[in-house]
Amino acid sequence: MQELSKTLHVVAGVIYNSQGQILLAQRLPTSHQAGLWEFPGGKRKLHETSEQALARELYEEINIQVEQARPLIRIYHNYPDKYILLDVWRIEQWHGRAYGKEDQLIEWCYLSEFKNKIFPNANYPIITALQLPVCYLITPEPRGINDKKFFYQLEKCLEKQISLIQLRAYQLDEREYCYCAEKALNLCERYAAKLLVNATPEIALSVGASGVHLNSQRLSTLSERPLAKNLYVSASCHTLHEILQANAIEIDFAVVSAVRPTQSHPTVKSLGWQQFFQFSEQANFPVFALGGMQMSDIPWAWAHGGQGIAAISHLWNNLLLPK
Repeated sequence: MQELSKTLHVVAGVIYNSQGQILLAQRLPTSHQAGLWEFPGGKRKLHETSEQALARELYEEINIQVEQARPLIRIYHNYPDKYILLDVWRIEQWHGRAYGKEDQLIEWCYLSEFKNKIFPNANYPIITALQLPVCYLITPEPRGINDKKFFYQLEKCLEKQISLIQLRAYQLDEREYCYCAEKALNLCERYAAKLLVNATPEIALSVGASGVHLNSQRLSTLSERPLAKNLYVSASCHTLHEILQANAIEIDFAVVSAVRPTQSHPTVKSLGWQQFFQFSEQANFPVFALGGMQMSDIPWAWAHGGQGIAAISHLWNNLLLPK
């Protein structure tokens, strides 16, 4: 990462309307990367907080007055002509009539329509963050291929709108794992949820999963992204070296652990929120906090650069999820 003193700090807002569309603005012909679409915002001035800069820029550019916002993601990106920190916030409440006050074109688009737009490269991790939920469920180990209680509880989680799931089953052999993955996938498809397999990329393709989750050992062996961009690649990261390796192979998101001590790994030294933030600052993708996480930790994850939380038992047994 380059010197922070040479970094251009840009704030941007993700603004939803009542139909669930997101506001995009087209860069002016005279601007850097002219004609591309982006999330509205601008440069933070000296002595401004990010929130102050966001409120000022959105009012000056598109007539939006921010009432409530929360951090979404921070991305450092090195363009050929400049190095930027893109500090992105999700606007929770706002008022005003949006229009291009600088004569720029604006457009309300559904997330599914973003594929028809061309964005600056730094914006693509933001789009990934918008596609991801705030909770990432990692399943406990099924007792076997006929573990009825496991699949019953999995469906209960899906009924409560868990939409991103990692099937973790180290105790099963490959044949048993594939059987469980196919059964879990049938349930997930019924609820429009994404299932990632904690297995090889080949197994992800063979069972038709939404992607693969790489443990740190698999991550370390790869020199390139193992699946096409239409499938998710996530990874487990415990060190800065693993974050940088995940950047190198262009994964979509990661879990960073262990933020807190856990019963399953009581001897593992926890990172704490400050080190989690340091890791998130180096990541070119959204990160979930893992390790002793509960629902009450979601705002802490947001405040420290995270997408949200990942958990096993807390999400597996919890019946209430945030909206």
